[in-house]
Amino acid sequence: MRIGIIGLGYVGLTLAVAAASKDIDVYGVEINEHIKDCLRQNKAHFFEPGLDNLIKRTNNRTLHVVEEFPHDVKFDAFIITVGTPLKKIDGKKQEEPNFDYIKSALRGTVKDVYDGSQLIILRSTVSVGTTRKIVLPFLAELCQKPEDEILVAMCPERTLEGKAVYELSNLPQIISGNNKESVEIAQRLFRIMTPCVIEAKSLEEAELIKLYCNVYRDMTFAIGNAFCMAAQEFGVDGVKAIEHANYGYERSNIAKPGFVAGPCLEKDAYILINNMPECDSRDFILSARKFNESMEDMIVRWVREKVGEPSEGNVIALSGMAFKGQPETSDLRGSSSVYIAEKLKDAGYKMNLHDFVAKPEEMEALKLGTVYHDLEDACADAKALLVLNNNKKYSNVTDAPVFRSDRDGFEILDAWGACTELHYADDVKISTLGDMFN
Repeated sequence: MRIGIIGLGYVGLTLAVAAASKDIDVYGVEINEHIKDCLRQNKAHFFEPGLDNLIKRTNNRTLHVVEEFPHDVKFDAFIITVGTPLKKIDGKKQEEPNFDYIKSALRGTVKDVYDGSQLIILRSTVSVGTTRKIVLPFLAELCQKPEDEILVAMCPERTLEGKAVYELSNLPQIISGNNKESVEIAQRLFRIMTPCVIEAKSLEEAELIKLYCNVYRDMTFAIGNAFCMAAQEFGVDGVKAIEHANYGYERSNIAKPGFVAGPCLEKDAYILINNMPECDSRDFILSARKFNESMEDMIVRWVREKVGEPSEGNVIALSGMAFKGQPETSDLRGSSSVYIAEKLKDAGYKMNLHDFVAKPEEMEALKLGTVYHDLEDACADAKALLVLNNNKKYSNVTDAPVFRSDRDGFEILDAWGACTELHYADDVKISTLGDMFN
């Protein structure tokens, strides 16, 4: 098969390389110079285990990176993988999804090579009804054909960053189509990549499945966070209470408390409720998302209580800027750590930033503080350290002085308990989410 992929970001590049490694002829359209420069060097512009090796194997063989699709090549399908972020007003995220990137991809990338005979696959996360009510009419108008002759599919992406290469070959792939031929082409494509393909009965069901997967995770994490905060009302360590409730008891699987964000979970609840204003479950779904977001403000409150109001000497070190630590990723998009840093900056605090995987130039571009490669250096002039993700590399900093002795009231918030294996000195002041306000 021969496919065209629009956008070589996190979703598009992993899909392109996974498909190319299965001998599918892949043309990926990308205009970002940094991304193209990285690919010319046979590497991705982000960290993903196993991805660079596959790029080396497929680049300029079955993987072709282009600025526009060639006119003399016959494609079986075009896949849209561009993002659907939340809208922003004055730099602040809103609660409404922004589908401009999808519309731009359709309008600007495929119009010169699309004639209605190729399948258009939407891989992006969208509100229910978007594929049928927005994408399908747009394509029909683009090639001047009736809607029932257009081939369109919704085949949502569900991979986990840090395991995307593995999961693209092993996860069941959800497919759907607006007619029999669309489903058949989608089946043929994804069966090359994975042994299990599940056919949704409609475009809308496929859209819902993706949203269900992420919003379910969002809501289960909200339960863990709510239980953790409730425990502290009684002077109980919320994390320990949850661990003990789960241990050896198969009917209890309460999520470990922590930050819930990233490029998907921060927005998919809003995308799900976007066009269901009268549904009784709307407030229930939204309340979970709002509670998870409130965790960021709780951290700012902890800083004020432990360090005091902003001043010249009140520098805060933030470590773990990527949105998650396990599986580790360099992705800063939608990271609670970034939002916490923004709130601390707005409050007037100065910050030192550190991460084991995120690229220094990307952290510097945030303009939120001084970026350090070494954790100890980041803490040198700080009054407090916030450990904000659960990267396993924290277990390797046992000998760091910051974890061994008190430094004139130096405070540590280990939000995920990532450093709990370390042997702290008795006088080190350390808090976790489980006892943050006890």
